[in-house]
Amino acid sequence: MNNIIELDNSYYIEILNRNNEIPVNTVDICHLSLIKVLKSKNIVLRIDFDKFNIRDYKRILKNLLRVKNVAKIINKEFGITEKEKKIIAYATNFNESNLKHKDFISGINAIFYKTRYERYNYIYDTVCNYLDGYFYGKNLCDFKNNKCGEKRNTSSTTGCCHHFKHKALGPFSKLVLCEYLNKESYTCDAKCLPCKLFTCDYLENKGIKFKIKDILLLDVFFNPIQKYFIKYMVFTPKDKILKRLMKL
Repeated sequence: MNNIIELDNSYYIEILNRNNEIPVNTVDICHLSLIKVLKSKNIVLRIDFDKFNIRDYKRILKNLLRVKNVAKIINKEFGITEKEKKIIAYATNFNESNLKHKDFISGINAIFYKTRYERYNYIYDTVCNYLDGYFYGKNLCDFKNNKCGEKRNTSSTTGCCHHFKHKALGPFSKLVLCEYLNKESYTCDAKCLPCKLFTCDYLENKGIKFKIKDILLLDVFFNPIQKYFIKYMVFTPKDKILKRLMKL
């Protein structure tokens, strides 16, 4: 296993094995506080994955974000430079095949973006890529003869990429193909996270359902109102969704 995890913005986490000695003057991420930040010249974190579990992830990451924001205001820096690398943490008992461990590292990566917009953009793309990868090449919707499993025994060919659109006059509406669906490649040009999170009854009966509270990056970094829009702002391109989230 590589002993260095490269984050964005030129930050790194060094992985230590049991034979490595943990450097002195590091701060346990589980017990990080503003007082410890004030007492430190440079804050370097110590992360032992055996000392906390997934139920602690949200609390620890929210606290780290709060402390990091205060540290920025009072000109306290995270990390020390070793061999031209900015080390912000030393980690032990990290398992690179453990997806939960990797999710936690992604949370740390998100925290050390310089602006809120950059953080949201990173989270948005990371979650979209995860959802795309979950479905890619698996035909989980059981498409056959241009119909998904949900519509198999009906005459309808409308799927998830259709929505109701109000007519110019009157209260009536009609079902239309989403304007962001690429009609040549049948791919989405909107990169709409709410659409990617949606699962129909057919998929849910197969045990496939995505909840915001189960996706660490979404659960930690967005408030309840933002989560509402992340769930329901379907058929909307990425730039408009990010713009809405920044206002909330």
